[in-house]
Amino acid sequence: MTLSPFVPRQAAEWLPARVVLICEPAIETLFSILHTGAANFAHPFSLVKAREEHRAYRRLLEAHGVHVIDLRALLAQVNRARLIGWARQAVALDFEASLSAAERAAAQAQVEAALQVLDADSLVDVLMLRPTLHIARNPDALDDTTRFSTRFSLDPLSPYYTRDPLITTSAGVVITRLKLANRSVENDLAAYAMEALGVRPIYRVQPPGTLEGGDFIPCGEFVLQGQGLLTDEAGIRQCLEHRAYGYVEVAVVEDPFQSMSAMHLDTYFAMLDRDLALCLDTRLAGDCEPAVKVYIPQGTPEAFTYVLARTVLFSRYLAEKGIQVIPLSEAEHAQFAANVLTIGPRRVIAVQQAGEGFFQRLRDLSVEVYPTDFEALTGGYGGPHCASQVLLRLPG
Repeated sequence: MTLSPFVPRQAAEWLPARVVLICEPAIETLFSILHTGAANFAHPFSLVKAREEHRAYRRLLEAHGVHVIDLRALLAQVNRARLIGWARQAVALDFEASLSAAERAAAQAQVEAALQVLDADSLVDVLMLRPTLHIARNPDALDDTTRFSTRFSLDPLSPYYTRDPLITTSAGVVITRLKLANRSVENDLAAYAMEALGVRPIYRVQPPGTLEGGDFIPCGEFVLQGQGLLTDEAGIRQCLEHRAYGYVEVAVVEDPFQSMSAMHLDTYFAMLDRDLALCLDTRLAGDCEPAVKVYIPQGTPEAFTYVLARTVLFSRYLAEKGIQVIPLSEAEHAQFAANVLTIGPRRVIAVQQAGEGFFQRLRDLSVEVYPTDFEALTGGYGGPHCASQVLLRLPG
């Protein structure tokens, strides 16, 4: 399937998905698996199995007519000089204090020579692994090939959750700003990917604001924008001020129970159709129910500002929009049942471990369910929705 030039747009989560950006986990993910407590991973898992699951997920998307773009493959196809420039920025040199200027220049020249001859896939590895070369003089040098003693340290990414570094709205693509320091460079990768596609983002969230893709769900004439553990008021305010959501009502869902188990809106809520949704039952009543601040655009689609119109509880807001909600239990939530990817009206890809009982409840409401094994992949703390960035949805 050949991809024609396109303008990223996503007006509603239930429209058929046409173009999706993913990233198959590779060598860089190994380091997050080795030390999950530093990587915000839920538990260790087999990298081989994760790659098998990811490839099966890709095949499932493609079987439903989705054009799938892999981030690694996309970056490897860009103009070579541009790719080398990105790789150069990803490499850091740490020189022993006693090294002379000439020695430092020689070491740097060796790195540059390597970048010039590396194949594209290896240059992408450099982008993902972000090595630092700790360079010292070798006291036992025999010739120029042994003149240095170099140790390597890595600051690897694990960007297979492509949902978070971008949001795709009815107006276009926004580069977000991830809160966790170990994920922040994923925003740069997302910017590189958009450049490779010839896409100009409409905005990039700036410090001190944070905003993550898992907190954004477009719903036609309105959008749901989560605010909680990883997306803050400043990031949302920037998107409102820059009209990044398009000329639509913006409902800011303020999660009062901020925890990593429900780090984003899409971890406990999903739209399946214009009038059907999933939601964790504790978010529909009681102390953990979010308040929703409703912002209305005032002006014309070409020139407007947002005004806070009212604040209402989440369940009431959904009811006002005519949305039937399927409640999820905590046990189902723990199995990533809410983190489905809707690929068309009442057509969803769900994690297999969510269970047949959950699938049957969806089928009883005429939802087509396509389970996929995510046992290993969920070790990174997410499901199919987290592992995909829908760049284009179109009706019909």
